[in-house]
Amino acid sequence: MHESAPAPRPAPRTAWAPRHRGLKLAHHLVPAFVVIAVLLGLGAASVAAGKPLLAAPMAALAFGVGRAVLHEFRRGEDWAAPTGADVETSSGPRAATWFPSSPVSLAGGAVTVGVAVVTVVGAIATEAKTVLLGDGGARVLTATAAAGLLVVGFLVLREGLRMLRLAASGQAPGVYLTRSRIVVVDRRGHHEAYWKDVVSVVARDPRGRKPLGDRGPALIEVHTRASEAGRRTRPLIVDVQELDADPGLLLRTLGHYAAHAADRPELGTEKALSRLDSPTP
Repeated sequence: MHESAPAPRPAPRTAWAPRHRGLKLAHHLVPAFVVIAVLLGLGAASVAAGKPLLAAPMAALAFGVGRAVLHEFRRGEDWAAPTGADVETSSGPRAATWFPSSPVSLAGGAVTVGVAVVTVVGAIATEAKTVLLGDGGARVLTATAAAGLLVVGFLVLREGLRMLRLAASGQAPGVYLTRSRIVVVDRRGHHEAYWKDVVSVVARDPRGRKPLGDRGPALIEVHTRASEAGRRTRPLIVDVQELDADPGLLLRTLGHYAAHAADRPELGTEKALSRLDSPTP
């Protein structure tokens, strides 16, 4: 006799503060400003020391960090409203209720890849020049710095390629709720979880992932039951930092439909949007 799956636990009413902008956000970005200043300073020092190969990746990284800061300043204070949309799933297109995330453009992905390429090429060229022509302690220090830049460059390149893949997919990023499943579309790809497998929906703030400002937990996790083979399944993760919709509303909505199977057929219809407009979806 098979044991039935435990009923999903409804999501707690976690509060997220609205996003800040302008001067309200500035003090949370001081570390970013410091990073930009340090990178530009290192670039200038590299030019003064006759090492222009190091200056190029430093300037490129400073530009990339600055662009990320400007993106945060441009965020609005209001959450984007959920709406109806179609989503491509593993079994074809489905009507869904869509909680949008920050859009990704081909231009943004191309700029990120460009910054990464400049960084990687500059790091490799510096490393090669140091190995061939360097000497003494300066050789070790420069080679170590170039190796660090190389790692950073590859990380930025990976992120840029993810952005390009998402922008080229034609599917707007966000969380899509269909009558049968939850679909998360983000830079890490398309991920699905069936409502029937959901065990719990939780908000979590793992160490080192505190969002900018006082916004609440960094992640929303949808945990599913183990597979029939007994293997643990990875939770479906929503990165709040990328979400344009109200994460509190998303958390409550996920909890509601996980616990109330009879209401799931309304997802992707105006009835679901009407429910979301009520104080307790």
